[in-house]
Amino acid sequence: MSIHYDLYDTPDIQKKGEEQPLHPRVVFNGTIDQEEFLDRVHKFTGISRSLLVGAMQSFQNELRDLLANGWIVELGDIGYFSVSLQGPPVMKKKDVHAQSISLKNINFRAGKQFKKEVGQQMRPERGASFTRPHGKGRSEEECLKLINEHLQRFPCLTRADYCRMTGHDKQRAINELNTFIERGLLIRYGAGKLVVYAKKIEE
Repeated sequence: MSIHYDLYDTPDIQKKGEEQPLHPRVVFNGTIDQEEFLDRVHKFTGISRSLLVGAMQSFQNELRDLLANGWIVELGDIGYFSVSLQGPPVMKKKDVHAQSISLKNINFRAGKQFKKEVGQQMRPERGASFTRPHGKGRSEEECLKLINEHLQRFPCLTRADYCRMTGHDKQRAINELNTFIERGLLIRYGAGKLVVYAKKIEE
């Protein structure tokens, strides 16, 4: 099996206006949801699917509780989970109250062995179907093809999925998805960070 990549301009952080070197970025195939993940584990291990579902839920519940109580959790060679906090900017400790402190993020750090094994399994490949003219992005025809291929496998598409597939930035992705909606090719569900896109059902 191979992992596909494409080459992108490195951002000109210093704003010098000089041509920047290219860097590789993964062209993701899509998202494996929990149901498919459990199906795959069941298929290759023979472990009861109902047992896997229960174990997955138990892992999730225990991980949640441990993180919420200030523990760093190691999941074998996979890696470590921890949390970070955020609060208002203050100069003196006495100005900070517990109710003003909240969760900032849940962090994950891959274990060295797991990271090594992923790298050993990886077979980078730049397939012809993923190449694009340098600096121009994908054409509308290419984008619609990628959308259709994704929606044949999954019920919906997120803006992040579209960015990963096309290599387009957030604003361009939003503009293009809105255009496809206006043309009746897609329909949008949800709001804010929960927005997803799907094929418009013909009446």
